[in-house]
Amino acid sequence: MNNNSPNKVCIVTGGNSGVGLMTAVGLAKTGYRVFIACRSHRKAAKAVNFIRRRSGNANVESLPLNLASLESVRQFVNFFQNKNIALDLLVNNAGIFNKRGVTREGFELIWGTNYLGHFLLTYLLLDNLKQSRDAKIIMVASDLALRPQSIKWSLFVKKTPLNFLELYSLSKSCLLLLTVELARQLNNSNVTVNAVHPGFVRSNITIWHRLSKYLGLGISPKKGAYSTLYCATAAELEGVSGKFFDSKARSLPLPKLAEDLELARELWEKSLIWTGCEVKQKNIAPDYNKYDNIWGTYSLALDKKEIRELSQNIFKQVLPKPPNKLLILSWFKLLLKGEIGSACLLLVQVFKREFHMERHLDSAAVWKICQDENLLAKLREYLGEELALWRSELWVNYPAQQLIPFWHRDLYSKLLVGEGKTINVYIALTEVNEFNGFEFLEGNADSLSVKVTDPFSGNSFFDIPEELAKKAIPVVLKPGEFLLFTDELVHRSVCNTSGRVRLSLTLRVTQPSVKVLPGYSSNYREPVLL
Repeated sequence: MNNNSPNKVCIVTGGNSGVGLMTAVGLAKTGYRVFIACRSHRKAAKAVNFIRRRSGNANVESLPLNLASLESVRQFVNFFQNKNIALDLLVNNAGIFNKRGVTREGFELIWGTNYLGHFLLTYLLLDNLKQSRDAKIIMVASDLALRPQSIKWSLFVKKTPLNFLELYSLSKSCLLLLTVELARQLNNSNVTVNAVHPGFVRSNITIWHRLSKYLGLGISPKKGAYSTLYCATAAELEGVSGKFFDSKARSLPLPKLAEDLELARELWEKSLIWTGCEVKQKNIAPDYNKYDNIWGTYSLALDKKEIRELSQNIFKQVLPKPPNKLLILSWFKLLLKGEIGSACLLLVQVFKREFHMERHLDSAAVWKICQDENLLAKLREYLGEELALWRSELWVNYPAQQLIPFWHRDLYSKLLVGEGKTINVYIALTEVNEFNGFEFLEGNADSLSVKVTDPFSGNSFFDIPEELAKKAIPVVLKPGEFLLFTDELVHRSVCNTSGRVRLSLTLRVTQPSVKVLPGYSSNYREPVLL
């Protein structure tokens, strides 16, 4: 190995324990300025002190990074780039094995952490790497990357299935595909990228890995770091890219899946969409007042700080904590009353977790938004002094997903009876743009072909020609801005390609003279007067 690495800079994800920790120690010994990236500040501080003592190198720091949050990745990159230094080595080492759930943006947790977080990190740091005379990217993969025979795209936008091992294997296969695609894109540049399999290491990734040393199985974290350190420092690997090495730094043949260049390119393109990279956002709101059935843009009286705090409260307290007892009781009551449509809607709400109805009834944060003075003033201009809120809907649109892909109107002809006007309010609680919000068509629906009609609500879905769909107008709102629209507006949500979660609140408001019928509403109470 070449042990002469003066003034070089490296980042090691997961550098606070196991193979990552020993990789950081080895790089510090060769003279690298080392940044370890991990979630826990306490563990990071302990690891930094350990690396400094073991290596004799004081140039060791930590930066916070949660790979299960694309926003955390962006913040990490901002922290690093504010230091105005080149990057010579990026070691994508961190990973999880058997945890379950979804990431902050709604991707499957294992794949989202092991692959997608590292994809975004690598993509955002490419310019820093290109500033180096001789930069390297090292992906810590696994021999389990050899198992998958195909990529099951649908698994990546769902909660971890029972077979978590499949997702772990796919996450490592995707790292190999990323290695191949980056090697192709960075050919003839100063940046090389290779992948390593560290072997079965006595790490803390699972209880079996922890017990392995007592059973005489596996290798130590120090030996597990050997291949990574070799790829980082060996002079004979200068210019070598797109390779896969085992725990003893011997070249391994890439699996057939990773040799599929078209698949590697497809994964790259999908990853750009999922993370919102290279999206050219216009962020210029149209003049909605010139269209029929929609008005705005208006702003809540709440300031930016209040909107941010309310949104964080909804993400952390409201969405993860639905009123389960109330939901269960409501569901049984709906079944007893024979209100099948409402019971089905309640089940969809519970299982999809994309929309959350009537949260103004149990959330002070949502109710505060409903009581905003600017919002009420605009509603009274249209409906008069007496306002009846008959439904509220929190909508969470995760990246790579589309809430309601069908063109429709919010027309509930079988739910509302009586003389009076109704209006819908769409409130942006995070940024809404042409890549994560909704779009609408100019004009009315008289000439449109109906594809299907909901038998419970009377709401119709339309068959829209592609040429007409291309003329759709996007909704663009800043956090705290809102629009009013009638039940005649033909619209649909767009697939979220912004790389960020979109949160919005839709309020259905009417005059007290209009009555809400049972059958297709998960209302827990009568309409609330605002």
